[in-house]
Amino acid sequence: MDTLSETEVLINNKEPLTRSKFFMLKVGENMGLDKPTIRDIINPQQIVILRLPVKLWGKVFVVWGCISLHNNARGPYKGGIRIAPDVNLWETVELSRLMTLKTSISDIEFGGGKTGIRVDIDDAYKLFGKKDQGNDHEFNKALSLEICEEFASEAKRYINDLTYIPAPDMGTGPEEMAYIYNQTLNPASVTGKPEGIHGWLPGRKESTGYGCYRATLRLLEDILRIPPQKSTLALQGFGNVGSYLALFLAEKGITIQAVTDLYGGVYDPDGLDISALYDYVSENGTVKGFVEKSITNEELFALDVDVLVPAATGNVINKENAGKVRAKGIVEAANVPITYEAMNLLSAKDVKVIPDIVANSGGVIASMEEYSRSLSAIKIEKESVFRIIDEKINNSLNAVFSKSADENIGFSEAAVQLAMERVYDAMKKRWHI
Repeated sequence: MDTLSETEVLINNKEPLTRSKFFMLKVGENMGLDKPTIRDIINPQQIVILRLPVKLWGKVFVVWGCISLHNNARGPYKGGIRIAPDVNLWETVELSRLMTLKTSISDIEFGGGKTGIRVDIDDAYKLFGKKDQGNDHEFNKALSLEICEEFASEAKRYINDLTYIPAPDMGTGPEEMAYIYNQTLNPASVTGKPEGIHGWLPGRKESTGYGCYRATLRLLEDILRIPPQKSTLALQGFGNVGSYLALFLAEKGITIQAVTDLYGGVYDPDGLDISALYDYVSENGTVKGFVEKSITNEELFALDVDVLVPAATGNVINKENAGKVRAKGIVEAANVPITYEAMNLLSAKDVKVIPDIVANSGGVIASMEEYSRSLSAIKIEKESVFRIIDEKINNSLNAVFSKSADENIGFSEAAVQLAMERVYDAMKKRWHI
């Protein structure tokens, strides 16, 4: 029988031409760099394949994963731990590449890294005799905690000496970061720690959503010239990023007409009560059923709103549905929610896109504060964290808008160019490439 091994599934054959790679190739040529140098900037510096025998309730469940250490020219490798059934090596490489660009455009002293751990939840449920089709949240949490503990043990050579500093991502959260801290006992070795744990940072859990909120305001006020209180918005995703983003937007008077999540969506043209929706999701685990009128993701993407915010997962706006987008602007709260083919279609329609490496950089900006303050034992207030995010994102957007206007290129390409210039400068100074 011809079946793929776990490693083959993880590697997923040939690396696809991703959006970041496409822009980096183009920018590298525009910068006059030779092909070997462009490849050095694009390719990861190291990839580590992981086999994790996870011990839980007297049984062993083996999962596979990888760490992509993309570039540390500007600082330690930084990036979250993603646990999902569809993780593969190239997705992990792409996300680590985005972190290099994101930390660079934000002008913080980190590089880019990422961990992806592939978990077949159906196999786990069969092994442990579970019959809830993936919906046993207590079991899911126990499994993810044990996975992260085993990961920290296997990857300690990279984590303990601060070569790579992980954080939460899809499928992980503050509790998992606490388990990693248990292995290292170094508060600077991991960010996104829960409140009360040595080195935790006030405002860290809201930071990505807050940064997306500030980026949305800049799009409305400076680019679209629409007062926030008179604007409409549709939001895909109501997890940690989307929920806090929605709360901040609602406080500003922005009308959020639609929200979708993994299980369904809700729609009200007069605007959803976001505070009540947040409480509803906290109790029910989904936005589905909050109001009578439902909506699908594809319907949400086609709504005639001022701003569309994809805040869930990647590649959701593609060449098949980009032509249906009627929003005037998009804020990429998720990582790479728009494919590079769709970017061209949106550009032709003059849809303004605030790129992910700027829009959702609030989390890594806060992580820099958490990392740098972890050993000082001096707490910084949440409001101060938000002020730092404000300053960093505003500086990034000012530079992007200026570069875009000066060179007649889109915001995404402008952001990649600014980031690559900084990475290349650091690589020249450190390694004389």
